[in-house]
Amino acid sequence: METTVNPVISKYRAKDDIFTPSNLISIMRAMFVLPAIFCIMAQLYFLVAAIFIAAVMTDLLDGLIARKTNSVTELGKIVDPLADKIFIGLVVITMAAYDLIPIWFIAIILGRDLIILAGGWWAKKKLGVVLPSNYPGKIAVITISLTLFFIIIRAGISGNTSVLLQLIVILEWASIALMAVSLWVYGNRLYSLTARVR
Repeated sequence: METTVNPVISKYRAKDDIFTPSNLISIMRAMFVLPAIFCIMAQLYFLVAAIFIAAVMTDLLDGLIARKTNSVTELGKIVDPLADKIFIGLVVITMAAYDLIPIWFIAIILGRDLIILAGGWWAKKKLGVVLPSNYPGKIAVITISLTLFFIIIRAGISGNTSVLLQLIVILEWASIALMAVSLWVYGNRLYSLTARVR
């Protein structure tokens, strides 16, 4: 028996493919967290910075490939943001353990990620689809990555780093603002969809 999909929801449905290039790139990005953690523990800060650059590049690349090849998948809508959360989440926890990042900043990052994960789980259960990441969310991830990148660079530099510190503070507040905007956009879209499919 064929099930009908609500037309409001249907535009959010993607393919059910699994092994697509973009999905494999997202999985690879999540695996970057292991060498990143090792390098933080070994104080190889410039290698950590290089890993951050590679992670950001794959984050941009997987979405671009998925859109250009029309290969956006339901799994990809889960794996892509989950890879971001795994990489950033475990890296910031490690950085906090080594006093490289303020606890309040990590708390905001992890808190926002937990809210998004809970909302995604609820949307999948209630609506039957995974909502894709929004652009403010992707920009927030890139801004957070830049913040962590410059924190790592500062840790690896001896001497006066006051200019870098000022830049880091600006990026921290920009990250917080973008996380708030992305959370509002995500929540508003989820609320709107739920109201329209009742």
